[in-house]
Order: sequence, then C-alpha cells, then structure tokens
Amino acid sequence: MTLQIAADVEGVATSHALARAGTWLACVFLAATFLIDFLFIPVTGQTDIVLALAGLVVVGVAVVLALRARTFVRAVLFTLVACAALSGYTVIVTAVTMRGPGPFPSSDYVLLSMPEFAVLVVGISARSLGKGLALGTLALVAGPGLVQLAAFSQGMSLAVDVPVVASYIALALLMSALWFGRREAARGTAMMAEVALAEERDVALGRFDARAATWLNDTVLVDLRALASTDPGPLGAELLQSIDRDLANFADVRLVLDEPGVNDSTTRKLASVPSLLGVVRDAEGKGLHIRVTGDVEAVNDLNAAVTRNLERALVECLDNVSQHSGVRDAEIAVMSSPPELSVMVSDAGVGFDVNATGDDTVGLRMTVVETIVEVGGSVQIWSRPGAGTAIFVTVPAAAS
Repeated sequence: MTLQIAADVEGVATSHALARAGTWLACVFLAATFLIDFLFIPVTGQTDIVLALAGLVVVGVAVVLALRARTFVRAVLFTLVACAALSGYTVIVTAVTMRGPGPFPSSDYVLLSMPEFAVLVVGISARSLGKGLALGTLALVAGPGLVQLAAFSQGMSLAVDVPVVASYIALALLMSALWFGRREAARGTAMMAEVALAEERDVALGRFDARAATWLNDTVLVDLRALASTDPGPLGAELLQSIDRDLANFADVRLVLDEPGVNDSTTRKLASVPSLLGVVRDAEGKGLHIRVTGDVEAVNDLNAAVTRNLERALVECLDNVSQHSGVRDAEIAVMSSPPELSVMVSDAGVGFDVNATGDDTVGLRMTVVETIVEVGGSVQIWSRPGAGTAIFVTVPAAAS
C-alpha cells in the first residue's frame, strides 16, 4: 500500500494561491481607482492627477512584489514602498477640490479607501501566522495611517476608517484560521509518516524473509539432491567445496538483497533515459553509488516541464544524501502507474526529524516540494534519526 501524504503541509501551494488571489484583489481596487482618477482630469482641469496615477502604479507593483517575496525582509521593504507611494498619492488627490454637499470632500473618501484595501492584503501569502499579522499590521499603520495624516494636511478631518479596520480584522481572522489548519495538518502528517514508515519496514522485512526462504530452500534442495545421488562413502572434493561455498553464502545477506541481473539490465535502460542518466552521472561524480530500479524508461514519457522539475528535485535529493546522510549509497526506484509516475530516492543514512526546521532540511522542503508542486505533483518525506530517509515523488505522467 502506498500512503499519499499531502505535499502542502508547509503551506507552499496555499501561499501561492493566496498570493494570486491577493494580486487580483489589489489590482481590481487599484484599477477602479485609476479609472476614476483619470476621469477627474478633464472635469477638474488638474493635470497633476497624472502624478497620482503614477503613484497608484507604484502601489500596485509594490503590493504584488510583497505578495510574491520569498523573504520576510523583502516583503517588509515592498510594503513600505507601497505605503509611501500611497501617501504621496493621497496628498495629490486630496488637493483636488471635488466637494459635495457638506464640509468635507466626499469624492476623496472613495478614492482613498480602495487603495487602502489593496495595501492591506500584503500579509495573506505569508507562511507563518506571526509574519502574516506583522505585515498586515505594518500595512495598516503605514498605509491607512499615513493616508489619514496626508489627508489631514490637506484639510480633511481625522476619522477612523471603519471599513478599512474591519477588513484588517477579517484578514487577520482568515490568516489565523489557515495557520491553525496547517498546524493540525502537520501533526496528522507526522503521525501518518510514522505509520507509513513502520508499514514500509514490515513490507521490506516480509519481502526479505520470502526471498531468503526461497533462496535457502533452493540451495538446500540442490545440496540434498547432490548428496542423495552420491554413492555411500566419503564425499568428493568438488561436492565438499560446493557445500562449503553454500554455507559461506548463508552469511552474506547481499546474495538475498541483490537480484541477479538487475543492475546490468537497468544500466542498459538508463542509457536510453538522458534525464536520469545525467542526474546519476552527476551524483556519482560527487562520490555516490546510485542503484536505479523499476520502470526507468517511463520517465521518457513525461513532458518537458515535468521532466525538468523532476530532474531538479532528484538532484536536490541526491545532494542531501551526499551532504547529510553519512553514507555513499542511494537508490532511485521508478514506478509507473498512469496517469502518474512515482520516483523514490532512498538511503540508509543517519536520517533526520521530518518536523525539524534546520538548514539541512531547507533544500528538501523548499526546492523539492515547491518544484514538484509547481507541476501538479506531490512529495512524501519519510525519515527518522538513525533510520535512513526515503523521499517519494509523484508527478503527472500524462502530457499536458
């Protein structure tokens, strides 16, 4: 049985989806504001609104970059740029005297609120609750906060923008719900990984026992038949050597683990699979000994994008074996089960805690998971200190 564990426990796919949603939301608000401001130019005769339009463009670009930033520091910097551009936009817009009935410029409130909503979404794509709330709070203080001050400098009264504050609270609740959901998913995945590892171990032991029993049975039967056909009396030297060799072989488990002819046939298959051949040669150039088994030629049926990302993931997996496992042997097993193809990279090294967040797991969690999820695949990481590591990658096999 193969246990499929969700690859988005780290929030990679969710973060990307929220970044896209935030981008669309911000662009809609900013585009609507841009259009209204543009229409104000012929009505008011104020050509300096063009500078305000440029400020909106800067706000939009900075918000998108903050949503897609790979580090928290970059997200903070882009957020500050967006807020600064929004403040400059406010100064120009509130200077335009479009006054309706009453003491305050009624049109300006709409033109300020929509860009404020756009800036508030910068934190929704963060992968931790603390960073998401920090970015959202920074956007609230440096965005709508500076807008209030800029508008006040142009004669508007200070007032609490209730819709903006309510939007901030709603986004904070959304991020909290996602964060708690991820935490529960991580706990469940860790438990399933332990069960899967135990099951895989039981299956491997059962396979070893069956192969050992078959090999032992065949060896003993051959020797018994040889003894039965021998005339009574001292055994010949040739028969004694054969029995001694079989007894010595019983102590070498490699004769049970290694299937005769597998490596030779796999080597011939690998020569017709350039993508895997390059990965294996690079790994062997770094001192690793790679054993490749399974439906190797099925890799040729993958489309170019999937093949490229699969190669990148396998290189990262083998680099992890080379740098962190403490062993020089690894196995790549290919299993074709249309419409999917699975590849498992395993080693019998020192292993690691899959729930840890040290530097030695960044490559697996970021490069491997993100690369495979990008093409619609999934990744399972099974490891435990002292018990080796197995990384199970599944990608779509059908051409897309």
